[in-house]
Amino acid sequence: MPIPSREIRVRHAAGAPESVAAVIRTERELEKLIAGESTADTRQISAVLSKLQVVIADYLDSGKPLKITLSAFEILFAVEAAIQEAAGQPSPWPDGADARTFFIHGLYDDLTQQPSNIFETKLFPDGTERYIPISRATWKACLERLREQIIESGLKIAKKRSSSKAE
Repeated sequence: MPIPSREIRVRHAAGAPESVAAVIRTERELEKLIAGESTADTRQISAVLSKLQVVIADYLDSGKPLKITLSAFEILFAVEAAIQEAAGQPSPWPDGADARTFFIHGLYDDLTQQPSNIFETKLFPDGTERYIPISRATWKACLERLREQIIESGLKIAKKRSSSKAE
C-alpha cells in the first residue's frame, strides 16, 4: 500500500501575516531565554561578584582547620577552570590525590554550582518579568570579571611588596 505523500509548505516569516510573524519572533525569543543564549546582562555582574567573593572567602575559611591556604594563582586556576566550564568546555582541572589539589578542585566545584542558585529577571515576550536562572553568557562574564579582580589585586600586592623592599 503506497504511503500518501504530504506536502509541507513553509512560508518565510516576512511573507506571513503580522500576527503570525510576531508569534514566531516571540517563540524564538522565548527559546533563547530558556536556553540561556541571550547576551550577558552587565547589570547583574556586581551583585553576582559580591556573592562569589563571599563563596570564595567561606571556602577559604574552611581550609583553616586543615592548614590549607590557597595562593591567588591557585584561586585563579579554579576560576579559569570554571570559565572554561561556563563556555561549554570540559574542565581542565585534574583530580588529585593530595589534599591541596583536592581542596582547589573543591573550590572549582563550589564555583560551578553557583549558577543554579543565582537568578536574574528577564522580560518575556508576553510582557511579563520573571526570574530565571542566570544565563550562561552573564555567568561567564561574571567569572571573567572575577578573574580580572583577582589579577588586579595580585598586581597591587606585588607593587606594594616591591615598593616596600625598595625603601
